[in-house]
Amino acid sequence: MNEAMNVVCDFTDSPSLSSSGSDLDTLTCFLPIMGKPFLHHLLGYIARLGAKHLAIFLSDNAEKFEQFIGDGERWGISVTYHLVKRGVSVKDRVAKSSSFSGDEPVLWCNARYLPCLKETHLKDPARFLTRENEETGWFYSNATDPSSLPSTPLEALCVADAKAYLKTVENVLSRNGGTLIVLGKELREGVWVGAGTKMHPSCTIIAPVYIGSQVNLGENTVIGPRCEIGNGCIIDDGSSIIESSVLSGSYVGKNLEVRRCVVNQNTIFNVALDSAYVASDAILTSSVEQEERSQNLLRVSVASRFIAFFLALLTSPILLVLLGINRFVYRRKREKISVLAIPQIDEGKKRTITISTLRRRSEKKGGIRWHARWIFLLGLWQVVLGKSRFCGVPFRTTEDFEKLSKEWQQLYLSSKPGIITEADILYEEYPEEEMLFSSEMYYHVVDSFSYNAKLIARYIKGLFR
Repeated sequence: MNEAMNVVCDFTDSPSLSSSGSDLDTLTCFLPIMGKPFLHHLLGYIARLGAKHLAIFLSDNAEKFEQFIGDGERWGISVTYHLVKRGVSVKDRVAKSSSFSGDEPVLWCNARYLPCLKETHLKDPARFLTRENEETGWFYSNATDPSSLPSTPLEALCVADAKAYLKTVENVLSRNGGTLIVLGKELREGVWVGAGTKMHPSCTIIAPVYIGSQVNLGENTVIGPRCEIGNGCIIDDGSSIIESSVLSGSYVGKNLEVRRCVVNQNTIFNVALDSAYVASDAILTSSVEQEERSQNLLRVSVASRFIAFFLALLTSPILLVLLGINRFVYRRKREKISVLAIPQIDEGKKRTITISTLRRRSEKKGGIRWHARWIFLLGLWQVVLGKSRFCGVPFRTTEDFEKLSKEWQQLYLSSKPGIITEADILYEEYPEEEMLFSSEMYYHVVDSFSYNAKLIARYIKGLFR
C-alpha cells in the first residue's frame, strides 16, 4: 500500500440504535467490541494497513466524532475533518476537490462495516463485499464510482444495526474478527477479563465472554456465552447476561435475565423484539421510591452522631498533624465548598450547604488510606453536625451537578450523602464517569443498615490491608 495514499471516511450516514423507527442516542459505531469502540478498531485497522492521512467527512454528530477520534495521533495518522450538509454526496465533493489527485487510488470506508483487509487486497482496484456478497461500501480506486470494479468477498464486521452489532461481538469473541487489538487478559480459552474486576465465587462464566475492568459480578450471576460487559458495570445477585452487550457504567439489578439485548445504563434495547425500554429512576430504585416522602429527608441518627463525635475527638491529634502538613508542606488551606444538599425534596430552588475538605475526591490517588487521611477524618464533623451519614453518595457542587446526565441528576437528588461511598472502596484512584454512575446507582438500590455495616467493615479491612 502506498503510504501517501488517501483514505476517505464517509461518516455522514452513521446509524443509531433504532426501535420501531425511533433513533436512540447511541451511534452503533461507538458501541464497544472487546473493550474498544468499533470506530477505534476501524481506524486502527486502517493505520496498520499503512495509511498516513484520513479525510473524514461528517454531517450530524460531528462533535461526537471529533471527540472520539481527535487528531489521529494515537494511531500515528493525520486527520482532516470536512463538514457537509445532510444528503450531500461525499463522492461529488471528493471528485471536485483539488486535494485528491485523479491518478492516486483512494480507500473509501464508512462507519457501518469493517472488511478484514490485508495489504495484498490493496494492490489493484476493487470493491469489498461480505462473505454473503453484501455491499460494504468500502472500495479501493482512483474513481468515485465503484460499480464497475471487480468484487472481493471478505470476512467483515458490521454494526449497521443492533442485530448486526451483536453478531459482530459473537464473531470477534469466536476469533472470526480479523486482527483486532483487544484490551484485557485472556484468563482461559475464550474468557477475557480486565484489571480490577471482582467475581463472586458462585459466579458462572460461560465462554466466550469479554469482561472489562473494574466490573463487579454478584452472587449466583451467569455471564455468557457470547456477551460483553463494559468497564465499571455492576451485575447484581442472581442475574444472567446471555448473548448481550452491557455498556460501560451500567447497573443490572437482581434476578434479571438479559438475553440478546444492548444495555446502556438505564436503556435496554431488546434486539429480538426490536424495542427499547428506558428504565426510569423510579423503577431502578423502587425500594427507595416506595418510601413515604417524609422518610426521604436526611436524618442522621443520634447514635451515628455520637460515634462520629467520639471518633473525631479520638483522631483529633492526627487531624491536627494533617492540617499542619497540608498548610506548611503542601501549601494548601482547608477548603470550604458549597454543595447541593441531598436529598432534595422541593422542586424549586436547589438548597445548598457548606462543607470543609482537605482534598477534592477527584484528586484521589492511593485508595482507602488516602481517603481516610484527606476525606474521612475531617468528614467526621459533617456527621456530627448532621450534614452527612457515614455511608452514602458524595456531595457535588452546583457546577459538577450541571455536568451530570439527566438520569444521574435525578439519582443524586434522591440519594443520601455519606463520607464513605461505594466508589471509595471499589477504586484505588478516582474512576471514570461511567464507573461512578454505576457505583452510585448500585448503592442507591441496596442502601440499608445491613449493607452500610458491610461497607464500613470493608472500609476498615482496607485500612489494614
